[in-house]
Amino acid sequence: MNQVDLHTHTTASDGQFTPAQLVQRACRVGLKVLAVTDHDTVAGVADAQAAGATCGVEVIPGVEINTDVPGAEVHVLGYFIDPGHAELNEQLARIREGRVGRAKKMAEVLTEMGAPIRFERILEIAGEGSVGRPHVAQALLEAGHISSYSEAFTRYIGRESPAYIERMKFTPAEACALICRAGGLPVLAHPVHFDRWGKIKARFDEGGLLPGMLEAGLAGMEVYYTGYDAVTIEQLLNTARHYGLLATGGTDFHGIRPNEPDLGGVYVPMKVVRRLKEKAAANLANSAS
Repeated sequence: MNQVDLHTHTTASDGQFTPAQLVQRACRVGLKVLAVTDHDTVAGVADAQAAGATCGVEVIPGVEINTDVPGAEVHVLGYFIDPGHAELNEQLARIREGRVGRAKKMAEVLTEMGAPIRFERILEIAGEGSVGRPHVAQALLEAGHISSYSEAFTRYIGRESPAYIERMKFTPAEACALICRAGGLPVLAHPVHFDRWGKIKARFDEGGLLPGMLEAGLAGMEVYYTGYDAVTIEQLLNTARHYGLLATGGTDFHGIRPNEPDLGGVYVPMKVVRRLKEKAAANLANSAS
């Protein structure tokens, strides 16, 4: 039985469940270790850890920083970060402010395209969470402009779609360095993307971006992930070994996406957690010496 999920989201960003509810769900499905990795915020970590202490689920403090490169997005996960780290919180606040401006511009473009949605409604849907495209998608669905959540991305707000707006620029290497300064381990998230027909849509550009991320402290690569078959996992394991990176994994659970697996629905070996802890402890020892 799977006992680990290292990629999850709460209402602090764009998930359906509060941090406490997420942990309670993790307990019900038999998870022992959970990482809370909300987009560009650590606001849900403390509540999740408090809930974990109550029900016996170990909660690893994490974050997922969304970065942009020409023509693509690269997400960087951070594990064992210090949620109170001043610079980390300042930079994440800047990124979140950029998200708000981006959502407002998307609402304006969609209105011009004949699919009007209110910016205020996007903010209402996001609540206290970090504003993102899923909240725009929900507003489009509520307004009747689309018939499904996924249609929002294919028709309006996906990267190649007419209402897509770029985010504030923050590079993968900058994200890695920031996570390291906050005491964490940077990990490349979901390096392979598939289209709706199951074909590889985008593979991470190893030669173009990985050297800079490695120099900035990249420690791992997400190998076990939603939709990854045995062949993809083996290829990514080989890549991770080649570069001396730790293998990690998780569902990328939000609780709102169509056809997504339940929390813990992707098998992640417990040894992944052990190796992450060993690496984090070694880094801490090195910084203290």
